[in-house]
Amino acid sequence: MKLKFRFTCCVVAMFLVMASTGFAASLAGESSPSMTKAAEALGSAMEKLGTTPDQPGFMVLTNAGYGQVDGKSTEAYLDLVAKTTGRTPGTRTLLAVNTPCYEPLWFALFRADTKDLVFIKSGPEGFNRQAFNIAPKQIFQPEAWAAAASGLVGKRMFSVVSISLSWAEGASWSMLKGAELHDHFCPGLNSGFIVKAFLDKELPLGAGDRYVFVGAAPNCSMDALQSVYGCTVGKRSAFSMMIPKAAKRAAKDGVAPIIIAMRVNAKMNVCDGVVIGLDWSKLGSATGVSKGDLSPEGGKSNPLFYIARAKMSRSLVRMSMKDKMACIADQRRFSGPASLVATITDAGADPYAVLPK
Repeated sequence: MKLKFRFTCCVVAMFLVMASTGFAASLAGESSPSMTKAAEALGSAMEKLGTTPDQPGFMVLTNAGYGQVDGKSTEAYLDLVAKTTGRTPGTRTLLAVNTPCYEPLWFALFRADTKDLVFIKSGPEGFNRQAFNIAPKQIFQPEAWAAAASGLVGKRMFSVVSISLSWAEGASWSMLKGAELHDHFCPGLNSGFIVKAFLDKELPLGAGDRYVFVGAAPNCSMDALQSVYGCTVGKRSAFSMMIPKAAKRAAKDGVAPIIIAMRVNAKMNVCDGVVIGLDWSKLGSATGVSKGDLSPEGGKSNPLFYIARAKMSRSLVRMSMKDKMACIADQRRFSGPASLVATITDAGADPYAVLPK
């Protein structure tokens, strides 16, 4: 009994030490000079936007939890944002954008009605800011886009503009989560959610089922499917193959496939699949963004490259899912044993060539 009592006391004492240490570390983080400067910068940004924590209609994007300050992780800044701005994930007003761990910490505060945005970024001297307006009529002009992108926001221009404008149009939470993972809102990511709607209707999961996806060639829709279904490379439920020529050969009526979706049930030893294409010409007509707009002269060096994608993404959020699903091309159905997945995903194989007849 004494031994048991002493062991219990040791465990409790150890827990209390760990808890108090973590609590102290949390307090130390909140009172650090960097945290204080960040809070001041966020407060100043809200003044610039003319809003307060108790007001709706504005949101915060940040890479807190992913980026760094002084070589340290930044998860504590998520709580700081919530306390300072009143924005929270539960109200769909605080989004954590997935960026490389070595990227400096940043915040983007956006007001929906005025379309004003304040971008804040950490640096050697503290936090700097840049304010600009992203109203579509203004920011979708090449000169305005280039001028803003030449400032502090830099390469994050497309991220903050595409996500902010899609949020303002009422993008669903699942779409916003996909944008967090993908780090921006583009037509390709949108296409993944159209594929999801199609699968939920045409190839829904039942008891014991799971999805396996093949992107051949790789495309942004895969990140949307990973986000909503939890299908990842590590769990062998998502595969990408750089074989664009194979996709072109598999095209039907001028529409190339974007996803091979398979519903697999190992216990029942069955695999049911569908090859899914997306008619970008139809989507272009519906959104007013043509294929040529998406491929301007100069590529990514031309602001029109990003403007077209931000414009199309915003329009896609506004479209009904019924209209978007009308652009889906159900190109081929197939079935076989569960082992068919291994045949289709085998490295070096043309997945379209090995599909059952």
